[in-house]
Amino acid sequence: MSDFEMRNVCKSFPGVKALDNANFHADRGDIVALLGENGAGKSTLIKTLCGEYKPDSGEIYFEGKKLNITSTRNAIEQKICAVYQELSLVPELTIAENLFLGFYDTNAIGRVDYKDLEKRTLELFKKYDVDPINPKTKVKTLPLAQKQVLEILKALNRDGDIIIFDEATSALPDKLANWLMDIIRRLAAEKKVIIFISHRLDEIRSLCNKVIVYRAGTDVADLKMEEADSDQLVSLMLGREIGGYYPEKENFTQKDNVLLSMKNVNCGHMLQKINLDLRAGEILGVGGLAGQGQSELFRCLFGLMPYQGEIEIKGRVVKLNSTTKAMAEKIALIPEERGTQGLTLKQSIRENIVLPCLDKISNGLFLSKAKEEKLVAEGMKTLAIKAESSETLTGTLSGGNQQKVVLAKEVATEPDIVLMYDITRGVDVGTKKEMFNITKRFAKEGKAVLFYSTDSEELMNVCNSVIIMNNGLITGRLDDELISRENIIRVSVGEKPV
Repeated sequence: MSDFEMRNVCKSFPGVKALDNANFHADRGDIVALLGENGAGKSTLIKTLCGEYKPDSGEIYFEGKKLNITSTRNAIEQKICAVYQELSLVPELTIAENLFLGFYDTNAIGRVDYKDLEKRTLELFKKYDVDPINPKTKVKTLPLAQKQVLEILKALNRDGDIIIFDEATSALPDKLANWLMDIIRRLAAEKKVIIFISHRLDEIRSLCNKVIVYRAGTDVADLKMEEADSDQLVSLMLGREIGGYYPEKENFTQKDNVLLSMKNVNCGHMLQKINLDLRAGEILGVGGLAGQGQSELFRCLFGLMPYQGEIEIKGRVVKLNSTTKAMAEKIALIPEERGTQGLTLKQSIRENIVLPCLDKISNGLFLSKAKEEKLVAEGMKTLAIKAESSETLTGTLSGGNQQKVVLAKEVATEPDIVLMYDITRGVDVGTKKEMFNITKRFAKEGKAVLFYSTDSEELMNVCNSVIIMNNGLITGRLDDELISRENIIRVSVGEKPV
Protein backbone atom coordinates (compact mmCIF):
# COMPACT_ATOMS: atom_id res chain seq x y z
CA MET A 1 0.00 0.00 0.00
CA SER A 2 1.34 3.43 -0.94
CA ASP A 3 1.47 6.34 1.53
CA PHE A 4 -1.13 8.22 -0.54
CA GLU A 5 -3.89 6.57 -2.59
CA MET A 6 -7.00 7.62 -4.48
CA ARG A 7 -8.99 4.48 -5.32
CA ASN A 8 -11.71 4.07 -7.96
CA VAL A 9 -12.79 7.72 -7.84
CA CYS A 10 -15.83 8.58 -9.96
CA LYS A 11 -17.26 12.01 -10.68
CA SER A 12 -19.93 12.95 -13.22
CA PHE A 13 -21.39 16.23 -14.39
CA PRO A 14 -24.50 16.55 -16.57
CA GLY A 15 -23.67 14.64 -19.75
CA VAL A 16 -20.01 14.10 -18.84
CA LYS A 17 -18.26 11.40 -16.80
CA ALA A 18 -15.16 13.34 -15.77
CA LEU A 19 -13.65 10.56 -13.63
CA ASP A 20 -14.32 6.88 -14.26
CA ASN A 21 -12.82 4.62 -11.56
CA ALA A 22 -9.68 6.75 -11.50
CA ASN A 23 -6.69 5.80 -9.35
CA PHE A 24 -3.59 7.57 -8.13
CA HIS A 25 -0.74 6.22 -5.96
CA ALA A 26 2.33 7.92 -4.46
CA ASP A 27 4.72 7.64 -1.53
CA ARG A 28 6.24 10.35 0.62
CA GLY A 29 9.18 11.91 -1.22
CA ASP A 30 7.73 11.14 -4.66
CA ILE A 31 7.43 13.81 -7.32
CA VAL A 32 4.72 12.36 -9.55
CA ALA A 33 3.91 13.79 -12.96
CA LEU A 34 0.19 13.68 -13.73
CA LEU A 35 -0.14 13.73 -17.53
CA GLY A 36 -3.09 13.79 -19.89
CA GLU A 37 -4.82 15.83 -22.54
CA ASN A 38 -6.93 18.76 -21.48
CA GLY A 39 -10.23 17.18 -20.49
CA ALA A 40 -8.63 13.86 -19.49
CA GLY A 41 -9.75 14.28 -15.87
CA LYS A 42 -6.64 15.75 -14.23
CA SER A 43 -8.30 18.95 -13.01
CA THR A 44 -11.36 17.08 -11.73
CA LEU A 45 -9.12 14.65 -9.82
CA ILE A 46 -7.23 17.54 -8.22
CA LYS A 47 -10.38 19.48 -7.35
CA THR A 48 -11.83 16.34 -5.78
CA LEU A 49 -8.71 15.88 -3.69
CA CYS A 50 -8.77 19.56 -2.67
CA GLY A 51 -12.43 19.55 -1.62
CA GLU A 52 -13.90 21.62 -4.46
CA TYR A 53 -15.85 18.62 -5.76
CA LYS A 54 -17.43 15.80 -3.83
CA PRO A 55 -16.78 12.46 -5.56
CA ASP A 56 -19.74 10.28 -6.54
CA SER A 57 -17.81 7.27 -5.28
CA GLY A 58 -14.28 6.17 -4.43
CA GLU A 59 -11.91 6.48 -1.48
CA ILE A 60 -8.87 8.55 -0.52
CA TYR A 61 -6.22 7.32 1.93
CA PHE A 62 -3.14 8.92 3.44
CA GLU A 63 -0.78 6.85 5.57
CA GLY A 64 -3.44 4.19 6.00
CA LYS A 65 -6.12 6.60 7.19
CA LYS A 66 -9.25 7.15 5.10
CA LEU A 67 -9.79 10.85 4.43
CA ASN A 68 -13.19 12.52 4.42
CA ILE A 69 -12.65 15.79 2.57
CA THR A 70 -15.67 18.08 2.89
CA SER A 71 -14.42 21.49 1.68
CA THR A 72 -11.35 23.34 0.44
CA ARG A 73 -10.61 24.59 3.94
CA ASN A 74 -11.04 21.08 5.32
CA ALA A 75 -8.56 19.79 2.71
CA ILE A 76 -6.00 22.38 3.80
CA GLU A 77 -6.59 21.42 7.44
CA GLN A 78 -5.78 17.84 6.40
CA LYS A 79 -2.50 19.08 4.91
CA ILE A 80 -3.55 19.07 1.23
CA CYS A 81 -2.87 22.23 -0.77
CA ALA A 82 -2.58 23.22 -4.41
CA VAL A 83 -1.18 25.79 -6.79
CA TYR A 84 -3.86 26.10 -9.46
CA GLN A 85 -3.36 26.85 -13.14
CA GLU A 86 -5.92 29.67 -12.96
CA LEU A 87 -5.00 32.34 -10.44
CA SER A 88 -7.09 32.54 -7.26
CA LEU A 89 -5.68 35.86 -6.04
CA VAL A 90 -7.97 38.80 -5.22
CA PRO A 91 -6.73 41.71 -7.40
CA GLU A 92 -7.93 44.50 -5.12
CA LEU A 93 -6.19 43.10 -2.02
CA THR A 94 -2.53 43.57 -1.15
CA ILE A 95 0.18 40.95 -1.45
CA ALA A 96 0.13 40.35 2.32
CA GLU A 97 -3.66 40.07 2.44
CA ASN A 98 -3.68 37.53 -0.39
CA LEU A 99 -0.95 35.34 1.07
CA PHE A 100 -2.73 34.94 4.40
CA LEU A 101 -6.37 35.31 3.31
CA GLY A 102 -8.63 33.12 5.42
CA PHE A 103 -5.76 31.79 7.53
CA TYR A 104 -4.73 34.73 9.68
CA ASP A 105 -5.87 35.08 13.27
CA THR A 106 -7.18 38.46 14.36
CA ASN A 107 -6.16 40.08 17.64
CA ALA A 108 -8.21 40.20 20.85
CA ILE A 109 -10.58 42.85 19.51
CA GLY A 110 -11.09 41.13 16.17
CA ARG A 111 -8.76 43.25 14.05
CA VAL A 112 -5.93 42.27 11.73
CA ASP A 113 -2.45 43.32 12.84
CA TYR A 114 -1.22 44.55 9.45
CA LYS A 115 2.32 45.20 10.65
CA ASP A 116 2.61 41.57 11.74
CA LEU A 117 1.03 40.46 8.46
CA GLU A 118 3.59 42.42 6.45
CA LYS A 119 6.44 41.10 8.62
CA ARG A 120 5.33 37.51 8.03
CA THR A 121 5.07 38.20 4.30
CA LEU A 122 8.70 39.35 4.15
CA GLU A 123 9.72 36.28 6.19
CA LEU A 124 7.94 34.08 3.62
CA PHE A 125 9.83 35.80 0.78
CA LYS A 126 13.11 35.16 2.59
CA LYS A 127 12.28 31.53 3.38
CA TYR A 128 11.75 30.71 -0.29
CA ASP A 129 14.45 32.99 -1.76
CA VAL A 130 12.03 35.38 -3.46
CA ASP A 131 13.07 38.96 -4.21
CA PRO A 132 11.01 41.01 -1.75
CA ILE A 133 8.12 43.16 -2.95
CA ASN A 134 6.37 45.75 -0.78
CA PRO A 135 3.68 43.71 1.03
CA LYS A 136 1.29 46.66 0.70
CA THR A 137 1.34 46.44 -3.10
CA LYS A 138 -2.03 45.60 -4.65
CA VAL A 139 -1.93 42.38 -6.64
CA LYS A 140 -3.71 43.93 -9.64
CA THR A 141 -0.60 46.03 -10.38
CA LEU A 142 1.72 43.02 -10.73
CA PRO A 143 2.75 41.23 -13.96
CA LEU A 144 1.54 37.68 -14.51
CA ALA A 145 4.83 36.01 -13.48
CA GLN A 146 4.83 37.76 -10.09
CA LYS A 147 1.20 36.83 -9.56
CA GLN A 148 2.12 33.20 -10.21
CA VAL A 149 4.95 33.39 -7.66
CA LEU A 150 2.47 34.69 -5.08
CA GLU A 151 0.08 31.85 -5.93
CA ILE A 152 2.93 29.42 -5.25
CA LEU A 153 3.89 31.09 -1.96
CA LYS A 154 0.27 31.12 -0.86
CA ALA A 155 0.15 27.32 -1.22
CA LEU A 156 3.56 26.75 0.36
CA ASN A 157 2.50 28.84 3.33
CA ARG A 158 -0.12 26.19 4.15
CA ASP A 159 2.70 23.68 4.90
CA GLY A 160 0.94 20.71 3.30
CA ASP A 161 2.02 17.08 3.23
CA ILE A 162 0.40 16.61 -0.20
CA ILE A 163 1.14 19.52 -2.54
CA ILE A 164 -0.21 19.87 -6.08
CA PHE A 165 1.41 22.08 -8.71
CA ASP A 166 -1.05 22.50 -11.61
CA GLU A 167 0.81 24.07 -14.54
CA ALA A 168 2.64 26.22 -11.99
CA THR A 169 5.57 26.91 -14.34
CA SER A 170 3.47 27.87 -17.37
CA ALA A 171 3.45 31.60 -16.55
CA LEU A 172 7.06 31.70 -15.33
CA PRO A 173 10.21 32.66 -17.26
CA ASP A 174 13.05 30.13 -17.22
CA LYS A 175 14.79 31.59 -14.15
CA LEU A 176 11.66 31.42 -12.00
CA ALA A 177 10.70 28.00 -13.39
CA ASN A 178 14.10 26.71 -12.25
CA TRP A 179 13.55 28.37 -8.86
CA LEU A 180 10.25 26.54 -8.47
CA MET A 181 11.72 23.19 -9.47
CA ASP A 182 14.45 23.63 -6.86
CA ILE A 183 11.74 24.35 -4.27
CA ILE A 184 9.87 21.20 -5.31
CA ARG A 185 13.01 19.07 -4.96
CA ARG A 186 13.48 20.54 -1.49
CA LEU A 187 9.90 19.66 -0.53
CA ALA A 188 10.38 16.10 -1.79
CA ALA A 189 13.52 15.80 0.32
CA GLU A 190 11.32 16.78 3.29
CA LYS A 191 9.16 13.74 2.42
CA LYS A 192 6.20 15.65 1.01
CA VAL A 193 4.05 14.01 -1.68
CA ILE A 194 4.29 16.18 -4.80
CA ILE A 195 1.82 16.01 -7.71
CA PHE A 196 3.21 17.91 -10.69
CA ILE A 197 1.04 18.73 -13.72
CA SER A 198 2.79 20.15 -16.76
CA HIS A 199 2.69 19.84 -20.53
CA ARG A 200 6.42 20.54 -20.75
CA LEU A 201 7.98 17.10 -21.03
CA ASP A 202 11.51 18.43 -20.52
CA GLU A 203 10.49 19.76 -17.08
CA ILE A 204 8.85 16.48 -16.17
CA ARG A 205 11.92 14.46 -17.15
CA SER A 206 14.27 16.65 -15.12
CA LEU A 207 12.05 16.75 -12.02
CA CYS A 208 9.79 13.73 -11.58
CA ASN A 209 10.61 10.17 -10.52
CA LYS A 210 7.26 8.73 -11.57
CA VAL A 211 4.51 9.45 -14.11
CA ILE A 212 0.81 8.61 -14.12
CA VAL A 213 -1.09 9.13 -17.38
CA TYR A 214 -4.81 9.85 -17.59
CA ARG A 215 -7.07 9.49 -20.60
CA ALA A 216 -10.86 9.78 -20.81
CA GLY A 217 -11.26 10.15 -17.06
CA THR A 218 -9.14 7.25 -15.84
CA ASP A 219 -5.53 6.19 -15.33
CA VAL A 220 -4.02 4.30 -18.27
CA ALA A 221 -0.37 4.08 -17.17
CA ASP A 222 1.71 4.24 -13.98
CA LEU A 223 5.42 4.24 -14.81
CA LYS A 224 8.79 5.02 -13.36
CA MET A 225 10.18 8.00 -15.21
CA GLU A 226 13.18 6.10 -16.56
CA GLU A 227 10.79 3.55 -18.13
CA ALA A 228 8.96 6.08 -20.30
CA ASP A 229 10.20 7.89 -23.39
CA SER A 230 8.56 11.06 -24.70
CA ASP A 231 6.91 9.47 -27.74
CA GLN A 232 5.40 6.76 -25.55
CA LEU A 233 4.00 9.33 -23.10
CA VAL A 234 2.43 11.40 -25.85
CA SER A 235 0.87 8.30 -27.41
CA LEU A 236 -0.51 7.21 -24.03
CA MET A 237 -2.02 10.66 -23.47
CA LEU A 238 -3.69 10.82 -26.88
CA GLY A 239 -4.51 7.14 -27.35
CA ARG A 240 -2.89 7.34 -30.77
CA GLU A 241 0.40 8.13 -32.44
CA ILE A 242 1.05 11.82 -33.03
CA GLY A 243 3.05 12.68 -36.12
CA GLY A 244 4.63 16.02 -36.87
CA TYR A 245 4.25 17.94 -33.62
CA TYR A 246 4.98 21.17 -35.51
CA PRO A 247 3.48 21.70 -38.97
CA GLU A 248 5.84 21.84 -41.92
CA LYS A 249 7.35 25.30 -41.93
CA GLU A 250 6.39 27.43 -44.93
CA ASN A 251 6.75 31.13 -45.61
CA PHE A 252 3.61 32.88 -46.92
CA THR A 253 4.93 36.42 -46.29
CA GLN A 254 3.79 38.98 -48.87
CA LYS A 255 6.82 41.27 -48.68
CA ASP A 256 5.16 44.26 -50.38
CA ASN A 257 1.91 44.06 -48.37
CA VAL A 258 2.47 45.72 -44.97
CA LEU A 259 -0.73 45.41 -42.91
CA LEU A 260 0.59 47.08 -39.75
CA SER A 261 3.43 49.51 -39.23
CA MET A 262 4.70 51.09 -35.99
CA LYS A 263 6.88 54.19 -36.31
CA ASN A 264 8.77 55.50 -33.29
CA VAL A 265 6.09 54.31 -30.89
CA ASN A 266 6.66 55.01 -27.20
CA CYS A 267 4.58 54.06 -24.21
CA GLY A 268 6.08 55.67 -21.11
CA HIS A 269 9.21 53.73 -20.11
CA MET A 270 7.64 50.39 -21.10
CA LEU A 271 8.00 50.74 -24.89
CA GLN A 272 10.65 52.90 -26.52
CA LYS A 273 11.23 53.81 -30.17
CA ILE A 274 9.36 50.80 -31.54
CA ASN A 275 9.68 50.50 -35.31
CA LEU A 276 8.00 47.44 -36.71
CA ASP A 277 6.39 46.24 -39.94
CA LEU A 278 4.02 43.27 -39.96
CA ARG A 279 3.18 41.86 -43.39
CA ALA A 280 0.32 39.83 -44.78
CA GLY A 281 1.07 36.10 -44.52
CA GLU A 282 3.83 36.64 -41.97
CA ILE A 283 4.19 34.94 -38.60
CA LEU A 284 6.46 37.31 -36.70
CA GLY A 285 7.71 35.97 -33.39
CA VAL A 286 8.38 38.08 -30.32
CA GLY A 287 11.08 36.78 -28.00
CA GLY A 288 13.33 37.94 -25.20
CA LEU A 289 13.44 37.45 -21.47
CA ALA A 290 10.07 37.81 -19.77
CA GLY A 291 8.90 41.27 -18.75
CA GLN A 292 10.85 43.22 -21.39
CA GLY A 293 7.86 44.99 -22.94
CA GLN A 294 6.24 42.12 -24.84
CA SER A 295 2.93 42.38 -22.98
CA GLU A 296 2.88 46.15 -23.40
CA LEU A 297 3.51 45.81 -27.14
CA PHE A 298 0.47 43.58 -27.55
CA ARG A 299 -1.73 45.71 -25.30
CA CYS A 300 -0.71 48.86 -27.15
CA LEU A 301 -1.71 47.34 -30.50
CA PHE A 302 -5.09 46.31 -29.10
CA GLY A 303 -5.95 49.78 -27.81
CA LEU A 304 -5.33 48.99 -24.15
CA MET A 305 -2.47 51.44 -23.54
CA PRO A 306 -1.93 55.07 -24.60
CA TYR A 307 1.09 55.67 -26.81
CA GLN A 308 3.00 58.32 -28.72
CA GLY A 309 4.18 57.91 -32.30
CA GLU A 310 2.38 56.56 -35.36
CA ILE A 311 0.63 53.29 -36.10
CA GLU A 312 -0.50 52.60 -39.65
CA ILE A 313 -2.98 49.96 -40.74
CA LYS A 314 -2.81 49.18 -44.47
CA GLY A 315 -1.04 52.50 -45.08
CA ARG A 316 -3.48 54.64 -43.07
CA VAL A 317 -2.46 56.38 -39.86
CA VAL A 318 -4.87 55.29 -37.13
CA LYS A 319 -5.24 55.99 -33.44
CA LEU A 320 -5.68 52.75 -31.54
CA ASN A 321 -7.10 54.35 -28.41
CA SER A 322 -9.62 51.64 -27.51
CA THR A 323 -10.32 47.95 -28.03
CA THR A 324 -13.35 48.96 -30.08
CA LYS A 325 -11.12 50.90 -32.46
CA ALA A 326 -8.65 48.01 -32.68
CA MET A 327 -11.43 45.55 -33.49
CA ALA A 328 -12.83 47.96 -36.10
CA GLU A 329 -9.39 47.82 -37.75
CA LYS A 330 -9.74 44.00 -37.81
CA ILE A 331 -7.20 43.32 -35.07
CA ALA A 332 -7.79 40.36 -32.73
CA LEU A 333 -5.97 39.56 -29.47
CA ILE A 334 -5.54 36.21 -27.73
CA PRO A 335 -4.48 37.61 -24.31
CA GLU A 336 -2.06 36.30 -21.68
CA GLU A 337 -4.70 35.57 -19.02
CA ARG A 338 -7.59 33.72 -20.65
CA GLY A 339 -9.70 33.48 -17.47
CA THR A 340 -9.76 37.20 -16.72
CA GLN A 341 -8.96 38.85 -20.06
CA GLY A 342 -10.24 36.49 -22.73
CA LEU A 343 -13.44 34.90 -21.44
CA THR A 344 -16.56 35.41 -19.40
CA LEU A 345 -16.37 32.16 -17.44
CA LYS A 346 -19.94 32.30 -16.14
CA GLN A 347 -21.34 32.43 -19.67
CA SER A 348 -21.71 29.60 -22.15
CA ILE A 349 -19.38 28.72 -25.01
CA ARG A 350 -21.98 30.14 -27.41
CA GLU A 351 -22.23 33.46 -25.60
CA ASN A 352 -18.44 33.85 -25.49
CA ILE A 353 -17.95 33.11 -29.18
CA VAL A 354 -20.63 35.49 -30.44
CA LEU A 355 -19.91 38.33 -28.00
CA PRO A 356 -17.33 40.22 -30.15
CA CYS A 357 -19.24 39.80 -33.42
CA LEU A 358 -22.89 40.51 -32.67
CA ASP A 359 -23.02 42.83 -35.69
CA LYS A 360 -22.28 39.85 -37.97
CA ILE A 361 -25.27 37.82 -36.78
CA SER A 362 -27.85 40.57 -36.53
CA ASN A 363 -30.72 41.35 -38.87
CA GLY A 364 -31.38 44.98 -38.08
CA LEU A 365 -32.45 45.14 -34.43
CA PHE A 366 -32.59 41.37 -33.93
CA LEU A 367 -30.07 38.55 -33.82
CA SER A 368 -30.35 35.83 -36.42
CA LYS A 369 -30.58 32.47 -34.68
CA ALA A 370 -29.49 30.66 -37.83
CA LYS A 371 -26.39 32.85 -38.27
CA GLU A 372 -25.53 32.46 -34.61
CA GLU A 373 -25.82 28.66 -34.69
CA LYS A 374 -23.68 28.48 -37.83
CA LEU A 375 -20.98 30.75 -36.38
CA VAL A 376 -20.81 28.81 -33.11
CA ALA A 377 -20.87 25.40 -34.80
CA GLU A 378 -18.02 26.40 -37.13
CA GLY A 379 -15.96 27.68 -34.20
CA MET A 380 -16.45 24.55 -32.12
CA LYS A 381 -15.67 22.28 -35.08
CA THR A 382 -12.60 24.22 -36.27
CA LEU A 383 -11.05 24.30 -32.79
CA ALA A 384 -12.30 20.81 -31.79
CA ILE A 385 -13.78 22.17 -28.54
CA LYS A 386 -14.71 19.28 -26.25
CA ALA A 387 -18.03 19.98 -24.53
CA GLU A 388 -21.50 18.49 -24.22
CA SER A 389 -22.97 21.42 -26.18
CA SER A 390 -22.45 25.07 -27.00
CA GLU A 391 -24.51 25.87 -23.88
CA THR A 392 -21.86 24.40 -21.57
CA LEU A 393 -20.55 27.05 -19.17
CA THR A 394 -17.04 28.06 -20.21
CA GLY A 395 -15.80 28.02 -16.62
CA THR A 396 -16.45 24.26 -16.40
CA LEU A 397 -14.11 23.47 -19.31
CA SER A 398 -10.52 22.33 -18.98
CA GLY A 399 -7.83 24.97 -19.45
CA GLY A 400 -7.03 23.83 -22.98
CA ASN A 401 -10.65 23.90 -24.07
CA GLN A 402 -11.05 27.36 -22.54
CA GLN A 403 -8.11 28.49 -24.67
CA LYS A 404 -9.79 27.00 -27.73
CA VAL A 405 -12.90 29.08 -26.97
CA VAL A 406 -10.74 32.22 -26.85
CA LEU A 407 -9.34 31.32 -30.27
CA ALA A 408 -12.78 30.49 -31.68
CA LYS A 409 -14.08 33.80 -30.39
CA GLU A 410 -11.33 35.74 -32.16
CA VAL A 411 -11.49 33.67 -35.34
CA ALA A 412 -15.20 34.54 -35.54
CA THR A 413 -14.36 38.24 -35.90
CA GLU A 414 -12.52 37.45 -39.19
CA PRO A 415 -9.44 39.53 -38.31
CA ASP A 416 -6.67 40.61 -40.67
CA ILE A 417 -4.12 40.99 -37.87
CA VAL A 418 -3.91 38.39 -35.09
CA LEU A 419 -2.00 39.07 -31.88
CA MET A 420 -1.21 35.75 -30.17
CA TYR A 421 0.21 36.07 -26.67
CA ASP A 422 1.60 32.77 -25.36
CA ILE A 423 -1.42 30.88 -26.68
CA THR A 424 -0.15 27.41 -25.74
CA ARG A 425 0.40 28.18 -22.05
CA GLY A 426 -1.00 25.32 -20.00
CA VAL A 427 -2.42 23.25 -22.86
CA ASP A 428 -1.63 19.68 -23.86
CA VAL A 429 0.50 18.50 -26.79
CA GLY A 430 -2.47 17.57 -28.97
CA THR A 431 -4.11 20.97 -28.48
CA LYS A 432 -0.80 22.71 -29.12
CA LYS A 433 -0.52 20.95 -32.46
CA GLU A 434 -4.01 22.15 -33.41
CA MET A 435 -3.09 25.71 -32.44
CA PHE A 436 0.09 25.64 -34.49
CA ASN A 437 -1.92 24.45 -37.49
CA ILE A 438 -4.44 27.27 -37.02
CA THR A 439 -1.59 29.80 -36.79
CA LYS A 440 -0.17 28.49 -40.07
CA ARG A 441 -3.65 28.61 -41.63
CA PHE A 442 -3.95 32.28 -40.67
CA ALA A 443 -0.70 33.02 -42.50
CA LYS A 444 -1.76 31.00 -45.55
CA GLU A 445 -5.00 33.02 -45.69
CA GLY A 446 -2.97 36.25 -45.81
CA LYS A 447 -3.46 37.33 -42.23
CA ALA A 448 -0.57 38.87 -40.31
CA VAL A 449 0.33 37.13 -37.06
CA LEU A 450 2.32 38.54 -34.15
CA PHE A 451 3.29 35.50 -32.06
CA TYR A 452 4.79 35.74 -28.56
CA SER A 453 5.87 32.62 -26.71
CA THR A 454 7.90 31.88 -23.60
CA ASP A 455 9.04 28.70 -25.38
CA SER A 456 11.97 29.29 -27.74
CA GLU A 457 11.22 25.99 -29.53
CA GLU A 458 7.83 27.37 -30.57
CA LEU A 459 9.35 30.59 -31.91
CA MET A 460 11.92 28.55 -33.83
CA ASN A 461 9.44 26.12 -35.39
CA VAL A 462 6.40 28.36 -35.99
CA CYS A 463 7.73 31.80 -36.97
CA ASN A 464 9.23 33.19 -40.17
CA SER A 465 11.18 35.86 -38.27
CA VAL A 466 11.68 36.70 -34.59
CA ILE A 467 12.22 40.11 -32.98
CA ILE A 468 13.89 40.23 -29.57
CA MET A 469 12.83 42.72 -26.90
CA ASN A 470 14.94 44.01 -24.05
CA ASN A 471 13.94 46.76 -21.61
CA GLY A 472 11.15 48.05 -23.86
CA LEU A 473 13.28 48.14 -27.00
CA ILE A 474 13.51 45.89 -30.04
CA THR A 475 17.17 44.95 -29.80
CA GLY A 476 17.49 42.37 -32.54
CA ARG A 477 15.84 40.42 -35.30
CA LEU A 478 16.42 36.86 -36.51
CA ASP A 479 15.37 35.69 -39.95
CA ASP A 480 15.24 32.30 -41.65
CA GLU A 481 18.21 30.07 -40.78
CA LEU A 482 19.35 32.39 -37.96
CA ILE A 483 16.29 31.48 -35.89
CA SER A 484 17.46 29.04 -33.24
CA ARG A 485 17.01 28.60 -29.52
CA GLU A 486 20.67 29.51 -28.98
CA ASN A 487 20.46 32.71 -31.03
CA ILE A 488 17.22 33.79 -29.34
CA ILE A 489 18.98 33.49 -25.98
CA ARG A 490 22.15 35.18 -27.26
CA VAL A 491 20.29 38.21 -28.60
CA SER A 492 18.12 38.34 -25.45
CA VAL A 493 21.24 38.93 -23.33
CA GLY A 494 22.87 41.38 -25.73
CA GLU A 495 25.10 39.04 -27.74
CA LYS A 496 25.28 38.72 -31.53
CA PRO A 497 23.69 35.71 -33.27
CA VAL A 498 25.95 33.11 -34.86
